[in-house]
Parts: sequence; C-alpha cells; structure tokens
Amino acid sequence: MSEKDKGFSFKRLFIRDTEAGSQETQTQGTDPGSVKNQQIYTTNTSSNASVGAQEHPLVEDFVQRLQNLINQNNQPGFDFLEFTESLFEEKQNPTAEVYKTVFRIAQKIDKSLTPAKLLDSSRYYKDLVQKAAESEISKGESKKQGLQAEKDTERTNLDNSLKDTRAKIKQLTQQIQELQNQDVTLSAQLSAIDQKYGGQFIDIDKKIGAIRGAKEQVIVSIVDIEAGIKTNLS
Repeated sequence: MSEKDKGFSFKRLFIRDTEAGSQETQTQGTDPGSVKNQQIYTTNTSSNASVGAQEHPLVEDFVQRLQNLINQNNQPGFDFLEFTESLFEEKQNPTAEVYKTVFRIAQKIDKSLTPAKLLDSSRYYKDLVQKAAESEISKGESKKQGLQAEKDTERTNLDNSLKDTRAKIKQLTQQIQELQNQDVTLSAQLSAIDQKYGGQFIDIDKKIGAIRGAKEQVIVSIVDIEAGIKTNLS
C-alpha cells in the first residue's frame, strides 16, 4: 500500500451496521480466551450505536473530514491505522483470535511492532481527532457567542423601540383623552350658548323697543307743536 493510499474509511469503524454486529456476535463461539476482548469490543459497539442512530449528513461529513485528517497524518510504517484496517478486512466484529492473527502477520511486516507501539500510535490519532474536534467546537462556540451577542443587541434595540412606541402611545392616549374631554366641554358650552346670550338679547331688544317708543312719543310731540305753530302763527 502506498503512503498516499494508506488509511481506511472510518464509517466502517464509527458508523457500522449494529444488526450485522449482533448477528456476528451470536455466531461466535464461547471461547474463554476471547471473552475479555469481546466484552471490550461490545462496549465500543454500544457507543457506536448511538452514532449510528444519529447518522445524518452533518455526522457523515465530519467523519469524512476526520478520516481525511487522519489519513493525511498517517505515520510511516505499519501502525494503528494499518492494523485496524486489517482487522476489519477479516471480520465486521473481530474476535480475539482475529486480533492475534492480524498482529502476528503485522509483526512479519514490521518486526519491531509491539502492542505498546500500536497503542502509542492510537493515542496519536486520538489526540489528532480530539484537537481537530475541539478546534471545530471552539469555533462553533465562538460563533454561538457572537450570534448570541448579535441576538442580544437586536433584542435590546427592539425592546427599546417597543418601549418608546408604547410611551408615545401612552402620551398620545393622554392627549386623545384630553381632547375628548375638551370636546365634551366645548359641546356643553355650545349647547349652553343660547341660554348664555338669550337674556342679553332680551335686554337689548327691550331697550331698543323702549327707545323706539320714546322716539315716537317725542316725534309726535314735536309734530303736534309744529302743527300748532303752523296753525296759530301763520
């Protein structure tokens, strides 16, 4: 396998068919020597089942990104990646015997290979995945914080605008109430205006009538005297 082609699809490891895994387990023997490793692997598949239950484009996309990251950072030689790939080429749920067989074959490829070296390289890839995931999570949290700040700012602005609008409504409501009260007052004054000026009109009309009467009396007296002058002195 060339350096470029090293690595494998992590969907086979992280997002596997749990039903196939269950059938594989049922068909396995009860070899006491395989019990310990089988229990460990069963624990792993239980955790993977939750990932499988969440299988959707976002999960698959990030698994693919992590796969690419690990493959791009594959360490030279036969390490954890090659060992894991060999395991899953043999069985979907490898038994203790498969582990031993693959390890014996791997030692023929790399005589310096030991379980400790495999575990060291697995920790290297785990750290790589952990750092990549934490970096993405940190970016997500930062984006969330920025979005939350934007949301809070917008909420505050809208809340202030709403308070201002309600204050204006209250002010206008008070003005409307004052105008309505003024309308009632003016309407009452308008209704009472005839009564207010009626007496004054009567008084004026009386005076006008009196003046006319007085005028007639005086005019009559003057006319009478004029007639006497004409009759008696002409």
